[in-house]
Amino acid sequence: MEQGDCNFATEQTIGIIGLGLIGGSYAKGLRRLGTAKLIAVDVDEEALQAALADGVIDEGHQAGGEFLAQADMLIFCMAADAMLEFIRGNAAHFKDGAILTDVTGIKGDMARTIEGMLPAGVDFISGHPMAGREGKGYGMAQAEIFDGANYIIVPSPANKAEHIGKVRAMAYALGCAHVVTVSPEEHDKLIAYTSSLPHVLATALVNSEAMSPMTKFFVAGSFRDGTRVADINAPLWTKLFLSNKENLLYEIDRFGDALQTFADMLRREDTPAITQYLQQAAMRRRELVHEKHTH
Repeated sequence: MEQGDCNFATEQTIGIIGLGLIGGSYAKGLRRLGTAKLIAVDVDEEALQAALADGVIDEGHQAGGEFLAQADMLIFCMAADAMLEFIRGNAAHFKDGAILTDVTGIKGDMARTIEGMLPAGVDFISGHPMAGREGKGYGMAQAEIFDGANYIIVPSPANKAEHIGKVRAMAYALGCAHVVTVSPEEHDKLIAYTSSLPHVLATALVNSEAMSPMTKFFVAGSFRDGTRVADINAPLWTKLFLSNKENLLYEIDRFGDALQTFADMLRREDTPAITQYLQQAAMRRRELVHEKHTH
């Protein structure tokens, strides 16, 4: 379900836990909106100092603490295990009525685990901005990565509707074009197809035995686009693949079936079938890219 809501309140304090590529992009985007106060937490002192020098954040800390009680909203831009550890150690510092949200790529039963750690009055609303770029770290962050992006909200029955609305409003204000809500199960199933599988395919393509020193002289747009995400954060994506193993294996099997179908048509030199297959793909791709939504 998608609903428009752009009433984002800038007169609030927002904390960003993890000031890397995504966290830094949130900080830059929220500063561009005129958010009253931005606090960041990251173990990387250089990243904090750079963000302070840029005027992107107002406070920087290398660990949690009582200062977190200032935050009306906390955005966790870190791996799930690190986020759970941080929440477990700092839950007593969260402001009554605070909204917590995240960017983790696989949901599972994470929200239920976090809800069990939180004091009454603090609401964790799981989210997933479908935004990013190559590279990592604060130096690669940019507010524009949210422009035209999709934003997924994965609510739980315990969430307050008004708090879900505030996360939705923030996503639209940052520049996202679509904000949809889904269950954790639906999220993880879809993400296996739209995110995990393309990363597997890109890495398989560049790891193919066909790769040779001459390959670089034969690279044009299709190969460059198809392998873009092979420049991958290996430890992070290993965790993501394993945490959603069954859904990813299912999508790999389905893709294998599609490849086999094409190979069979090619062997038969079935011109009409190949042409129809390609035309269907072209039509689906055009519909996907040019679909318009308003909010």
